[in-house]
Amino acid sequence: MLMWIANWAARHAPTPEKQAERAVDELRMELFRAEQQVLDAQLRAEYYRSRLIFLEDVTRKGIEAVSDQRKEQQDVSLPTRPGPRLTAAQ
Repeated sequence: MLMWIANWAARHAPTPEKQAERAVDELRMELFRAEQQVLDAQLRAEYYRSRLIFLEDVTRKGIEAVSDQRKEQQDVSLPTRPGPRLTAAQ
């Protein structure tokens, strides 16, 4: 019985290789989380940057001029696509 325990302990002992293998998986997950936080922070920064630019424009030019300018940009950037045509069966 004592020999079995010794063999089991030898097989399941936390060797540096096993510890490194576990650490690699944990570090990969932490790296993924950190990268995700960076992406989220970049999105938040871009959102606040665009809000600030908009509010500065409103302060300088007035809401009407900024609104007209944004409408023109939307009209240019969104091409009109014909939707599905519904025809009556003849």
